[in-house]
Amino acid sequence: MVITLRLVFRNYISLIGGILAGTSFFVNVILLLIDFTRPSQNPYVGIVTYMMLPGMTLTGVALVLGGAAFQYFQLRRGAHVLELPRLNLNDPRHRLALIGTFGFILLFLALSAVGGYESYHYTDSVQFCGQTCHTVMQPEFTAYQQSPHARVACVSCHIGPGAEWFVRAKISGAYQVYSVMFNKFSRPIPTPVHSLRPAQDTCEQCHWPAKFWGEQLASRVHFASDERNTRREVDLLIKTGGGADLGLASGIHTHMNILNKIWYVATDERRQVIPWVRIQGPDGKVTEYMSKDKPLPPDALKTAEIRRMDCVDCHNRPSHRYLPPGRALDPALQFGRIATDLPFIKKVAVDAMVKPYATVADADRGIDASIRSFYQQQYPAVLKDQEPKLRAAIAEVQRIYHQNFFPEMHVSWQAYPDNIGHKEFPGCFRCHDGNHVSGDGKVVSRACDSCHEFLVREPSGALARAAATPAFAHPWKLAGRHAEIACSNCHSGGPAKPATCRGCHGIPDKGPMSGMQCGQCHQKEQQLQPVVSCTSCHSKLPGLHTHEPHKAAGCVACHAPHVWEVKGRDRCLACHGDRTQHYPDQPCASCHVFQASAGTTAGGGTAAGPSAMTFPATDGSPGPVTFVHAKHLARGGTCQDCHPKLFAMKKGADKLTMDAMGQGKACGACHDGKHAFGVMDGDKCLTCHKAS
Repeated sequence: MVITLRLVFRNYISLIGGILAGTSFFVNVILLLIDFTRPSQNPYVGIVTYMMLPGMTLTGVALVLGGAAFQYFQLRRGAHVLELPRLNLNDPRHRLALIGTFGFILLFLALSAVGGYESYHYTDSVQFCGQTCHTVMQPEFTAYQQSPHARVACVSCHIGPGAEWFVRAKISGAYQVYSVMFNKFSRPIPTPVHSLRPAQDTCEQCHWPAKFWGEQLASRVHFASDERNTRREVDLLIKTGGGADLGLASGIHTHMNILNKIWYVATDERRQVIPWVRIQGPDGKVTEYMSKDKPLPPDALKTAEIRRMDCVDCHNRPSHRYLPPGRALDPALQFGRIATDLPFIKKVAVDAMVKPYATVADADRGIDASIRSFYQQQYPAVLKDQEPKLRAAIAEVQRIYHQNFFPEMHVSWQAYPDNIGHKEFPGCFRCHDGNHVSGDGKVVSRACDSCHEFLVREPSGALARAAATPAFAHPWKLAGRHAEIACSNCHSGGPAKPATCRGCHGIPDKGPMSGMQCGQCHQKEQQLQPVVSCTSCHSKLPGLHTHEPHKAAGCVACHAPHVWEVKGRDRCLACHGDRTQHYPDQPCASCHVFQASAGTTAGGGTAAGPSAMTFPATDGSPGPVTFVHAKHLARGGTCQDCHPKLFAMKKGADKLTMDAMGQGKACGACHDGKHAFGVMDGDKCLTCHKAS
């Protein structure tokens, strides 16, 4: 038999390969046309168009050639040749089979083209990214739907155009697929994403930094956590500025790496601690700044990752932002979804939202129970007369919780620092804290008016600029140290601290000075030093106050501020460590000032001594025993007779028993029937066993 090409390719393997290669090639042509005619590329379709379908075509071609090679060797061995059906167009059955075959092929190709086109759109959809492939990303998907980028496809920011970063994203995503399949993923998902593409390749496809300039008006409405849910409005003029290369560089966006270029080193995974910054100005001059609080050693700087600053270093939560509960509730109160005439509703809602819950269902039940419990105890009339308002408020609080809290993934505003601004997190103050200093003494400014100015409404209704000081927009005036500390030190985003010195600093409500105002002692407003001398009120101080070195030590060396109590012996032992067991050879009165007590001295004067001590009655005893120091001192006894040999100078150190005293221990050392009446004298029991 003569082996020809026609006979070699006449086999089932080559036939299947030809169908596979032809179909995939046809669909690939359709997707290429779609990809070329669209204004932007889709990286998810790219894997189908430029990787999967060409691979299928090559696989089909390989099957065709492989089948032909196998058929060639079979023919050389004399194998049977596959006979193809003979086509006779004069036969009606053959004509019908031919038409049906061509119709099936055309329908199959048409459906393949439509399927490829729909696959293109589906892989370009947010549903594909947020739900189909990334169900573990429910917090991110929920927050994304509420964000300003809700109409921007996920792939536009996370991957962007081009094949290089698409391949990188798929390689890094392989481990993510494994983590999801085997439940190995972190809760919450860690950020920042270190493999994220530079913002110049993603953000700047829509935002054109070279064209940024000017200032924007921002009006903020806040509600206090007081009984009236007091409304307060703040108007800010945000100096957005720009990074243009035409001399328009000013304001916040001078960080945009156009005229100025910035690099930094972060010493933590979340990029919240930045000890080193390098800036290159328009003239090419480079200046390095180092934090005075947390300097970076030279050796550490050599090995540290130096990152060039871009958009996401400040706008790090552009689409996946979880609001603190207080701020999340403000719009609901502003637009009436939560009634502001419900007393303390904001405070109660925040307290209910921040409690730990295992699931969202638990949170819904807990929020409802917590809010209702508060009004049941404090404002029962609200439950009775304003039930519809309260029910609507609870539903709104639960809705806000669903958007910002995801207990199963341990996600809330606390899980992800937000670097825009500086209220709940350091944000701008990571660098602009006034502590980053260059070698020649330049400081990274923390002046408020570098970024914004406050506006006030004049009687005419017009807005006028006001001095942008830390104290201006605060509900109560800030001064001294309070005007210097970062906002996030007090504003955690959770329940608000009481806006009083006592509430914020944890000063007890009880004590000798609890009714006094701070200014009565602290001479400068909101500053610890200087303080008024205690002697201005306490001119005559007795006892130890007049002895050296106590006289020069200062009151707070012994007395705890505000409550002015000396908390036990530990306070004394901080200086007098050698007197742990006291000095038995020195009179107690050399340190202790005792008040006059019951009992008289031999000369007829009133004895003084420590207060009386009462020991409770035990089972079978005639009654309690009250020991009066003054009576023993009046009869010539001294402190050293008992302390510390017989009784340790520590409360509860000695347990008195009649058996021990009968053996000459404790009180029995003197009450032995010789020096004083014996403790075992039956007719003397009521001498001691009686109430004082």
